[in-house]
Amino acid sequence: MARLMRMLGFDTLYFRQIEDSDLIDLSLKEKRTILTRDTKLVEKVMVKDFVLIESDDPDKQLSELMKKSGLTPDENDFLSRCLDCNTVLEDIPKGKIENRVWPYTYETHELFKICPRCDKIYWEGNHVKAMREKLRKIGVYRSD
Repeated sequence: MARLMRMLGFDTLYFRQIEDSDLIDLSLKEKRTILTRDTKLVEKVMVKDFVLIESDDPDKQLSELMKKSGLTPDENDFLSRCLDCNTVLEDIPKGKIENRVWPYTYETHELFKICPRCDKIYWEGNHVKAMREKLRKIGVYRSD
């Protein structure tokens, strides 16, 4: 679900393993909402801002989150964050990535973005159309 949320441009941290106390501290310090399936976690006194997720399917989780939280995706934020590390992407001149993407990709695209943290290159290829379609099927994205 974290990757789907990042796809939509939401600032999303994800931890496979984290102590409840550390998660709660981070949530309070950074004013973040905790998304969890852990009912025992949300019963703790310090947990203030949370959404309890019931589904174990990431697509259904995202739909559930949107309904429960009232979050609304913004087209301007679509693919604005690195799907791997959550960092805001930056524009990069085409000439600076020539040797970093397939020749066909370089020849057929003009706009590229880079993650300044993990150095991953992004562009709007056919995979972006598939991403939008996936989000439409989930029911959280309606833009063309």
